[in-house]
Amino acid sequence: MASKRILVVDDEQPILDLLEEALGAQGFVVHSALDAAGAVELVKEQIFDAAILDFNLPDMDGVMLHRQIRQMDEELARNTVFTSGLVQTDNHMGYYVAHGGGFIAKPFDVQEVVDALLRLWGEP
Repeated sequence: MASKRILVVDDEQPILDLLEEALGAQGFVVHSALDAAGAVELVKEQIFDAAILDFNLPDMDGVMLHRQIRQMDEELARNTVFTSGLVQTDNHMGYYVAHGGGFIAKPFDVQEVVDALLRLWGEP
């Protein structure tokens, strides 16, 4: 797991700070963006092993962002965990299951995020 590169996208700075600190302490290298535009720029510039995407971003929703990421990096798109504090429709949940690594509802425990990342790579 050491030095796996994680992209975290959330429009709430405290959540980014929390995940950067907690995932960094687990040995992940974390890069973050507060919006979809920032995330797209990071994906253009760097290679990531996984992404954690908030569904509700100020400039586009997580599904649209995920589709853009998939056009740039299919493997990263497969290794995506979605998060949201909003109630999700069956349509959205189906998208998460079919196209990403799953969904975690906010508020979440950081260990839930770590466990979701480990499952992406088939680790216990």
